[in-house]
Formats: sequence, structure tokens, C-alpha cells
Amino acid sequence: MRLSDRSRSPLALAAYGLAAVLAVLELSILWLAIHPQVSDDYAAYFITRTTTCLVQPVTGEYQLGKTLNFRSEGDDTREVRPCGWTGPAGDGLHSIGEESRLRFAIAQPHDLVLTLEMTGVDLRNADARQLVVLAGDAPVGEAAIPAGETRTVSFDIPASAIKDGYLDILLKFPNAVKPSDTIANTYWRSVKLLTGRLAPAP
Repeated sequence: MRLSDRSRSPLALAAYGLAAVLAVLELSILWLAIHPQVSDDYAAYFITRTTTCLVQPVTGEYQLGKTLNFRSEGDDTREVRPCGWTGPAGDGLHSIGEESRLRFAIAQPHDLVLTLEMTGVDLRNADARQLVVLAGDAPVGEAAIPAGETRTVSFDIPASAIKDGYLDILLKFPNAVKPSDTIANTYWRSVKLLTGRLAPAP
């Protein structure tokens, strides 16, 4: 049998076909690796690393005007905490990373006041913990929480920050503390959240 006849045999053609399929499959995997089809939240946390807060689905169920106790003996607040928290513990809900989020289901958009009671984490230095608050991606205020001290801070929330029935609050910690030099920024600490309340603006 000549070589050309052998290359046209059914077995050889099947091998060539399988090699072609594998090549296409590998190119497809390479394309997906270069252009991943993932959510913006996933990309921000795992790919671009522009956030330390991997958002999880929560209902945001909340009774407007209620003061939530975020300590371990307090309210079940899981459904208003999308990411960026560890605990709760007896001394409050500890922020983790450089950002933390809260989400509240609000049926009717209107101006609100957000009140948070927090203690500054006292680790490695005595600097006040810096806090920047955004509502619906718009800045609504800043505060400094002294290390080891508890402060109550309030922020005016415009009705325009409520989108599709939800108010999303982003807490950013510009000077979050590294518990040790080897800890990744996804584990840095800043504040302990004790209580929180959303109420209609006066």
C-alpha cells in the first residue's frame, strides 16, 4: 500500500478529525481565558482585583426605621450583608478587606438617613480608621472612627440612590489595617459595626 493510500484510510481520517476537534477545543478554551464571560463583581474580585468584596446574593429584607443589632446576640442580619464582613461577634460585625457592603430592600424611593454605630479596630497603630460611604455608587460622606473608640455617624441618602427597589451601601476603608505583613488585603481590618438604622429623612 502506498503512503498516500494509507493517509486516506478511515483510521487516519478519524485521527485527523479528532486532532482538528481537539485543536478547536483548545483554541476555544484559550479564547475564554483571554475573554472570560463572568459577572462584573466576579471580575472585580478575581481578575482585575479592584475590590476585596465579592458580592453574594442577599434579599436585603429590612423593616424601615428598625435599628439592627449586628452583634452575635443581636438580629439575624445575613440578608443585608452581601460581602466584606466576618462574624458577627460579641463586639460587633468585623469588616474584612478594604471594602464592605450593606443592601436594603426599599419599596418606595425617598430620602433617607443612614445611621451606623462603629468601633475603630485597634491593631498595630492608634490611627483613626477612615471611612468613605457611597450609596448607589454616589459618595454620601466620610468619617473617622478612632481606634478602640465607638462613634455613631449619620449620612443623608438621596432617593435617587435607590435603584430597582434596593439601596446598596458601599463602605470603603482607605487605611484598613494589616493584621500582619503577610496577610492579603482581603483580610485587612478597619471597623466593628455594632448597630445600623435606615429611617426616612426628616
